[in-house]
Order: sequence, then structure tokens, then C-alpha cells
Amino acid sequence: MIILKVFRSKNKLVYFSLAKKYNTTPWYVYKLAHGKRVRITGVTHEILNELRDLNIIENIRV
Repeated sequence: MIILKVFRSKNKLVYFSLAKKYNTTPWYVYKLAHGKRVRITGVTHEILNELRDLNIIENIRV
């Protein structure tokens, strides 16, 4: 179901571009943006910072 949510999202281009930049999946970036539980990797904080800078998320909770 997450695949459909990503494709219907108004931010799908952002999710895909961040996924390509950080060599991860768009579904992972979507989960980060929506506060779902994900595995913590080395680039997680970098992705979260970019999402915050783009005003997609308001703050970062870890």
C-alpha cells in the first residue's frame, strides 16, 4: 500500500530525487517523512535534514 501512497503524493518527485541522491528507495524516504518506524542507517539524519529544509517535515524526532 505504501507504493500507491508514494505515487499519489504531491511530494513524489522529492522522494524519488532524495532516494536517488542517497542510494535508497523512495518508500524509505516516504516512511521517514511520515514518521513511520524505519531502520536507522548512516544517511537517515541527512535525509531528515533535507526533508526539513524543504519544509516537508517540521521537526526531527529520533
